[in-house]
Amino acid sequence: MLIQGALMHVKESVRADDFLRFLADEAPAGHYFVAQPPPGISMTAAIGWRVIVADSAAADALATALWSGYDTMVRPLQNGEQDRRPAVFVQIKNHKGEYDQFTMGKDFDKKEGFLHRMRETVAVLSLKDREAALEQEMESTGGSDYWFKIA
Repeated sequence: MLIQGALMHVKESVRADDFLRFLADEAPAGHYFVAQPPPGISMTAAIGWRVIVADSAAADALATALWSGYDTMVRPLQNGEQDRRPAVFVQIKNHKGEYDQFTMGKDFDKKEGFLHRMRETVAVLSLKDREAALEQEMESTGGSDYWFKIA
């Protein structure tokens, strides 16, 4: 299962690689990648980080880490502006391309609701042949010039 996302409206206060390292420390069972375009290409990434998890237990640990990262690194930056509120965009996607997406800080402001949505989405999107899907996603992401593995 692929769980990816982006930090929104955090300016230089939180970098994607720092956020991702925090997640990797909290939930080490995943494979963590940060977007890093090849030299000479300047891009603003819609998706800035990616985590590949093998099963629902790893996804559940990542969900808890995501909430913790949001709560400690992103939420404190909120200043009351509704339209430019710091947030974390999350997309959960399976090998078939089916996905769910939402924004922490906009769609969810409470931990319990967020964790429930993550568990439900992972249960619905989980594939029967998880091992083959994991191997193919690792090969695709790891072989890319765009993604750099940090953990």
